[in-house]
Amino acid sequence: MSGRHHRQGSGRRATPLSTLLVRGHLNNRRGRNHQNRAERISAVGRATYAQPDRSPGPGPPEPPLVPTPAMATDPDTPPEVLWSIARNHPELRRWLAANPSATPALLETVSQLGGPGVKRSLDILLGNS
Repeated sequence: MSGRHHRQGSGRRATPLSTLLVRGHLNNRRGRNHQNRAERISAVGRATYAQPDRSPGPGPPEPPLVPTPAMATDPDTPPEVLWSIARNHPELRRWLAANPSATPALLETVSQLGGPGVKRSLDILLGNS
């Protein structure tokens, strides 16, 4: 007996793989497994698998804040933005003196940091001209 087609200890010959494929045994088995999987997915709930989530996600990020003289003079500009202008934008510091909501601490910081036109704008604010 050929060792290729004989199972050890079973007492009968193994069916060659090509014969199983021709008879359709393996294909049918795979088809049933695929069908069972589809039934399991269906049992979990069609909405879970059938429809992707189309809820609106977070929108695009805000564009970077580009400070302007109008922002520096606007009384509705948040204090943290005014402080950011004072620390990071020397060319806009002079405009902070014209903002009615600028605090004395902010104006003192602007005075100490200086910048183009700061002395002149503070002189106008304080009536020193």
